[in-house]
Amino acid sequence: MTEILNSVSAMTPQWLEGALAEAGHAPPPISAVEVRPMDGFVGAMGEVVIVSVSYADDTDLPAEFVAKCPKDDEFARQNAQVMVSYQRENGFYDHLAGQVAARTNMSIPRCFVNLFDPETHAATLVIERIHPATKGDILDGTTFERMRTLVSDVARMHGAYWMDESLTNQDWLIDWSAPNLLAGIPRALASWSNIREQYPQYHSDDLVAMVETFLSDVPSWLGRFARRPWTLIHQDYELDNILFRADGPVIVDWQSAMRSFPGMDLGWLLMASHNDETLARESELLDHYRGELAAAGGPRWSEEDLLEDLAWSAFFWVSVSHIPFMDTVQYGEEARAHRRFKAMFQGTIDAAARWGAAERMKAHI
Repeated sequence: MTEILNSVSAMTPQWLEGALAEAGHAPPPISAVEVRPMDGFVGAMGEVVIVSVSYADDTDLPAEFVAKCPKDDEFARQNAQVMVSYQRENGFYDHLAGQVAARTNMSIPRCFVNLFDPETHAATLVIERIHPATKGDILDGTTFERMRTLVSDVARMHGAYWMDESLTNQDWLIDWSAPNLLAGIPRALASWSNIREQYPQYHSDDLVAMVETFLSDVPSWLGRFARRPWTLIHQDYELDNILFRADGPVIVDWQSAMRSFPGMDLGWLLMASHNDETLARESELLDHYRGELAAAGGPRWSEEDLLEDLAWSAFFWVSVSHIPFMDTVQYGEEARAHRRFKAMFQGTIDAAARWGAAERMKAHI
């Protein structure tokens, strides 16, 4: 059995040749590999590199791959404990990636090597490198037309898998009732205490009350999340996880895939990835989502139905988006990681206000 790498920077020609062969790809001998960092990418939870390969003979296999594995640090280990990220990505590529692409026409990188140890959560993933392509950037936003395409893609996936009972047979695909999610409560409480002490200006009184309602009884609220109408979601659907090539977007980083109410995807996209252009036309995007959702097999939601689902999404994201913001504030504004999490954090607050989330959630408290 192929060894799972502790660091993808340690990949050798022998390892890659054996891993590809074990995965059924029949590679010719590999004479050399070059591993280099991905330009402009700093993973918070994982190590991600580009692997250039020299083959001894002709082959249809790519000359370049992207390889990833978990980071070996305390922050990444804590996140893996709570979110079981690599278990979810391993399961997605083993069981759903091809099906999702076929049922929705969503573009997803092809996976060539997918190794995971359920006991240690060690993992090594070798996937297609999407090149040439432009990486999305939440700090810049994107055009309205590209945002409209992203809304179409996620709406088709939500509609295609709406309340699809076959998803309940996927043991790796968690929902909001997963016990491991409760491991994140102490961290969330500590972060909320810190941000209220250090940055009390960010949250209105209504949002403070909303967050404290959630954090006062997280298990109960997660149970209520799990009982909402659900579908397959990406759960980290934002521009930094999108590559734009000439024929359209490619959706990457499926470490958070789960069963959930769909506002978690659409809401996060609009919270984290908007700019002035897309924000000014957000109502068009919401109408487009409702039409695409129904056309793909989902419910025929009214505008009110969708805003209600987005309010539940904002309820969650406002209650947790302060965690990575506070975790990276020490790096300062010069660090892209902090600017990114700050933009996400502020985006959740702004969206909660424009969707009336605090007022809508009062009906459920």
